[in-house]
Amino acid sequence: MNVLLPLEITNGRLTSATQPQIAVNAFIELLLSTPCGSSVADPQFGFIFNNLKFEIFNEKEGVIYDSTPQESPYPNLYDKKISGNSKNINTFAIDLKKAIEQYEKRLSHVSVSMTYLKSQRIIQIIVEGILTETGEVYKYTTSIRLWN
Repeated sequence: MNVLLPLEITNGRLTSATQPQIAVNAFIELLLSTPCGSSVADPQFGFIFNNLKFEIFNEKEGVIYDSTPQESPYPNLYDKKISGNSKNINTFAIDLKKAIEQYEKRLSHVSVSMTYLKSQRIIQIIVEGILTETGEVYKYTTSIRLWN
């Protein structure tokens, strides 16, 4: 069953999506928009970018600087590049790929690419994979506007 997000109830039942891609798209949006640590049920759920809105972003180098001198709860966070794909070790794309693989079981063979578009000040995100239910190729593109 592909439940729609946000949850909707019709005739006493949860409304489901007619196509699995719609439900997977909604779940990825939820994952991207949820700050890590904000879910009581699972503090690891979410994506780290929402925790970094007040950090210093170096557009030239494509990295984030730690604005606080104390220990970070996320080790090696500030060694990562914004732009890259999930095949690169020190990128945020690999973190998003791992989160999708952990929480979205309707998608397999996941790959993620992220590109910082300096002129628009957005991070473009492309998620690709295979829908496990149908075997169809999946592609989802979205963007995040941060550090304005």
